This record gives sequence, C-alpha cells and structure tokens, in this order.
Amino acid sequence: MVMLIILLMQYHNSLRERTYLLRAAVVHPSVSPWRYLYERGDDGSFLHLTGLTREAFTILHNILFPPEPPDEFGRRPPGRPKILDSYSSLGLLLFYIGSTMTFKHLCLIFGILPSQCSFYIEDMLLLATNKLCDHPLSSVRFPDARKMEQFAAMINAREPLVDDVIGFMDGVSIPTECTAEENEQNAMYDGYTCDTTVNNVLAYGPDGKVFLSALNFPGSWTDGKLSAHFIEFIKRKIGRYKICVDQGFPRQGEAYGILVGPISRRTARGLHRDVRDYLLKISNIHTSLRQASEWGMRGLQGSFPRLKKRLPSDKLRRRLVLEVIVFVHNLRTDIVGKNQIKTVFDIEYERIHAVEGYDRIRRYYFQPGDYDTDNDDDDDDSVMILDDDGDTDTE
Repeated sequence: MVMLIILLMQYHNSLRERTYLLRAAVVHPSVSPWRYLYERGDDGSFLHLTGLTREAFTILHNILFPPEPPDEFGRRPPGRPKILDSYSSLGLLLFYIGSTMTFKHLCLIFGILPSQCSFYIEDMLLLATNKLCDHPLSSVRFPDARKMEQFAAMINAREPLVDDVIGFMDGVSIPTECTAEENEQNAMYDGYTCDTTVNNVLAYGPDGKVFLSALNFPGSWTDGKLSAHFIEFIKRKIGRYKICVDQGFPRQGEAYGILVGPISRRTARGLHRDVRDYLLKISNIHTSLRQASEWGMRGLQGSFPRLKKRLPSDKLRRRLVLEVIVFVHNLRTDIVGKNQIKTVFDIEYERIHAVEGYDRIRRYYFQPGDYDTDNDDDDDDSVMILDDDGDTDTE
C-alpha cells in the first residue's frame, strides 16, 4: 500500500499542464500582420521592422530565390505549395535575426504554428548561408591588392600620418545557452563575464563591411589566443598593409608588422626621447582608428538584436545564425548604408569633422611631453587622469 501511494505521488508530480498555440488562435498567413506590412506598409516602417529597404529586400529575395523557369509545357514544378511563400519566408528570417522574439510571438505575426516556424527558420538559415557566402554583395572576402590600396587611401584621407592601415579588428563575446556536454560547457564558460559565451573576431574595412571573421569559438578563448588561428592567413594576404587592433591582440612575434594599435602607458615610459613624441602621436591615431571597430560591433548588434539573446546550444545552428547575420550585415551596408564606419570614412564627412566635441575619446590620447624622462621619477608609476568633474586622480 505504501509503495502504491509513493508511485501514485510520483505519477501525479510528473504530470505537467501544457499549453499550446493552436491554429484557431492565429490568422491565416494571407491576412497576417506581415502580409499587411509587405503589401501596404510605408517604406519607413518596412525599413524599421526588417532592417532593409524594399530595394534591398527585393535584391536579397532574388539572390535566395532565383526565378525558376517553367518546363516545356509552361508548367511550374509540381508539389504541394508551402503555407508561406518565398517573400514571407524571407520576412520571417529577417524578423528572427532582427529581434529577440520567441517562436510564439513570430507565429502571431506570420500566421503559422511554432512547429512550422521552427522548420521555416531552419530552412532559411541553411539557404541563406549557402547562397550568400559567395555572393559579392554579402560574402566575407579578404581584400585583394587593389582593394587594400583603396582602403588605405580612404583611411589616409582621414589620418594623413597613416598610409598602410586597411581595417579595424576586434572581438565580441555573445552569450549562449548551456549544454549538457561537460567538456563543451567547460570550454564555453568565460571566467571574465562569468557566463557561457562564444567568442568571435571580426575585421571591418573603411567601407563598413566585414572582410574577415572568426565565428563560434569557445568563450574561454581570448582574442589573442583566437588570433593564432588566422594570423598566418592574414600574413599571406596582407602584404605591406596593417590592421588596427586593441591591446587584447598580440603585436609581437608572428603578428609583428601586421597588427598595430595603441601602445600601453608602461610601454610609453620606456620609449627613447628622440622618438617618443612621434610614436605617441602614432599611438593616438591608432587609438582613434580602433574606435571604428566598436562602431562596427555596435552596428552589428544594434541592427540584429538576436545577438543580444542567448544563442542556441547546438553548434551548427549557432554558427548558421552568426554567419547569416554577418552576410546580411554586409549586404545591408552595401545597399542600404546607415553604417557609421562607412559614413565617417566617406569624403563628404569631412565637412563636420571639425565640429566641437566630435572626438569623444580624446581623453585617452597621449599629450606632448608625456613621460618625459627628464621630469619623471622612475620609481613613480602613477598616472594622472582628468575626471569628468575636472579633478585629477592618481592611478
């Protein structure tokens, strides 16, 4: 009797009340809110919700779904028509990567059920990756010699003292779901953020597009450790040119003369006085240029909020999401614009370059005369920094 009672209690506790989204609760896809937006919405609202103009949307649709010619009898290929047409499928993909909505909320917008939503998103992620990876508008390609010369000229127009920098590189950690695989979970755990993440390194050109990407690496790997996997590739391609990075990347050994960036205050103290002022000036330029990679990361995460939500624990699906976002970002930058890197390094931006308060990171620059060995005390490692209130603090 006691055993029977225990078994009945366990059975009762195992029962859970489940609720589902039923077909009767959603409208038909032909009259869904998405369909109304696509057919009757104004261009501004369409851009705000999808991230693309109607022109860019049409171009992307034609890349993913090229027109299929009819057979010799003028008939289309047979088969049961899908509940969502190609335009709605593309809209679902853009809503997915451009928001943090769950499937149930997307279902209300597109008039489908969660199982159908999952199927369409998986199918579109695979299709977009296969079609966009080689297309010139969206692909991630390291620039050739002519393109590198063009990039260097664009950056040189902004900073005349630098004529060999072609891009800006930085890393970004994105939270991901936990996994039951112990070794994989251990590799994904980032002790700095105390979270399960994946680390990604992206390089942006002055045109705002990504030309180098290392995606979906374990979150426990630092930017410096991750760069060891592609520094040889950069070395073979880059020639005399350089990429601007922050202090998280190595600039010695294999990376010497390839990756450049701001020097540290400790290094500045050891510079010879004959070259100190010049090297500090170059360091200030690299500090200013490195800010472009922050603009790129902000533009990527701002345009595609899916990166702010935990990515799937499945490695394949997580990689597909990251790749599609990068590909669509490149296409969006090329056609739509609205990219701060592209705007700042455009010649027309020169007219507002002298506006007061333009350079927000000036407080990180070295000033002439900093670390003069004639006035410094070698035993004093303190640095005077000006606070926002105008007071000076010692670090």
